[in-house]
Amino acid sequence: MWMMFFCNITAGISIIGFQSPMMQELLRRVRPELSSAALSGAGAALIAASSLFNGLGRFFWGALSDRIGRTAAFRFMLGSQIAVFAALMLSGNPWIFAALICYVLLCYGGGFGTMPSFVLDSFGAAIMPSVYGGILTAWSAAGVIGPQIVALIQDHYPRQASTLSFLVGAGFLSLGLVMALLLRKPAAQKAGVRGA
Repeated sequence: MWMMFFCNITAGISIIGFQSPMMQELLRRVRPELSSAALSGAGAALIAASSLFNGLGRFFWGALSDRIGRTAAFRFMLGSQIAVFAALMLSGNPWIFAALICYVLLCYGGGFGTMPSFVLDSFGAAIMPSVYGGILTAWSAAGVIGPQIVALIQDHYPRQASTLSFLVGAGFLSLGLVMALLLRKPAAQKAGVRGA
């Protein structure tokens, strides 16, 4: 569960910092007449929109996981984002790029909206605070590792930085999906506790 959470967060957090410059670059290619102020405004608008989707994801995925199960929700979040990251590598359209970024942030928030219930269902209320506290360390680890990887890519491969960053994100998501597919219900769930 820690690895699933870590991989989902790493993928999302790795693109948060450069979504605005990427949006501005894509817009500059299709609308070279736009001023610097207009480009900056478009980048800021994407940050605002993706932040909204981050918040909405906590409610959307949490509610969906109530219906389809926690494990299924994580599998869908991780699996669908692999396709989205592949599309991000190929997309030259700024509006498609923006929509895909918003979906990634929807799933980023979704991990936070789903994991507390996932832990509660899997381990019970008695140890839920301790287990969830431990799993939250994935957030801090991803917050260090994700941006560091992207920064290294930008320093060493500036021309391919966006493509390589999306490829790394897809790699983390693939690892998270493997973890989600290998996840088995704890004995407490098999005995009848409502769960994933």
